[in-house]
Amino acid sequence: MSTISRWILPCYYTDSEHSTEPIKIDLTKHLIHILSNEVWNRKFEYGFTGGLKNTDINDIKRACVIVFPRFISGVVDGNRIPKLIEKHCGILPEYLKISNYKNWSYNIGFSIIEVEYKNPIKNIPVKKDFNGYMPNYNEEFLNTYHRHFAVLKELKFFFLAGLHLSFPTTSITIRDDNPISDGFFQISSGKRKYATLKASSSFMHEVLFQKNKLNNLITNLNGLATKWHFNLWPIKRYLIAVESYQISMDNLLDLIYSLEGLFSKNTSTDFIKMYCILTLANNKKEAKTVKEILDIGFRMRNDIAHGERSYDLFDKIKIGGKEKLAQHIYWKIKVIVAQMIIFATSKLLDNPDMRNLKFNDDDFLNLIYSNN
Repeated sequence: MSTISRWILPCYYTDSEHSTEPIKIDLTKHLIHILSNEVWNRKFEYGFTGGLKNTDINDIKRACVIVFPRFISGVVDGNRIPKLIEKHCGILPEYLKISNYKNWSYNIGFSIIEVEYKNPIKNIPVKKDFNGYMPNYNEEFLNTYHRHFAVLKELKFFFLAGLHLSFPTTSITIRDDNPISDGFFQISSGKRKYATLKASSSFMHEVLFQKNKLNNLITNLNGLATKWHFNLWPIKRYLIAVESYQISMDNLLDLIYSLEGLFSKNTSTDFIKMYCILTLANNKKEAKTVKEILDIGFRMRNDIAHGERSYDLFDKIKIGGKEKLAQHIYWKIKVIVAQMIIFATSKLLDNPDMRNLKFNDDDFLNLIYSNN
């Protein structure tokens, strides 16, 4: 008998072929690698480092993320979400009062972050432990609870980093008076089950899955796992920029900060823009497009940061002589920054002595004199 911990979250991920078949990514080796490198010594946290530090690597049997893409078209069962969740996770006892997932719309998807441990847990609360005003939790169970959730949280950010860098999707944000932030955490061992609400909207930022490019995601995750214990500040800031589907133009600042984090402290804006152009553009037309997007983005960043003005998602700005929504810049720069982080990560992987994501003057000269 083993123990399984899961975090079930709503998501807005679309299969490019409009399939609703689940996509399963095995993260067992990645998780073991991350913990083996003592990720809790990093200078910033994604989750709870104490729980990570106290996790026994030898107890981990498997880890994965399962994505159930959203429904696009055709005939659909209105209860498809709760049916799929209960099929995979089992039916939760009524006394736990976890029924939020039953209200999720049939047209969204959901994701499950799952870790199985070799050893069983015998102190999971049962029905009688919930009879009083306050649930009766065993102290050892609480320690296990925090440890397991810390692992799931770290795994969530690791997966999201690989996902958003591999599939930097562009979209449009529509105002939502009732934004979706939901989810629940479950521990099961044998016949015993425990669950509690653990809401998040981090899987609701739109992603278009391309199955024919799924190997790109696997490759990026493989590389990230070996360096995840480093202080990869640009990736952390990038994840803040894409942490929800309800973005604001302040998230543009997060993207710009992420891009600036790929260069040394006193690097000029012009140098950063030129480096991006030389890295990403294949011809003069593409170079002009990248330059214009970055020029506008940095100007908007300065306006916001220095209090000159604020920008609403639906403000109109001029791009290429045409009026477009201000959020258009967010989506365009999101792709640029993702591409630059991938290049920086490749450099990090190719240079064993490096400990961060950084471009320098030599890299710039190499771009100019690549044929020499």
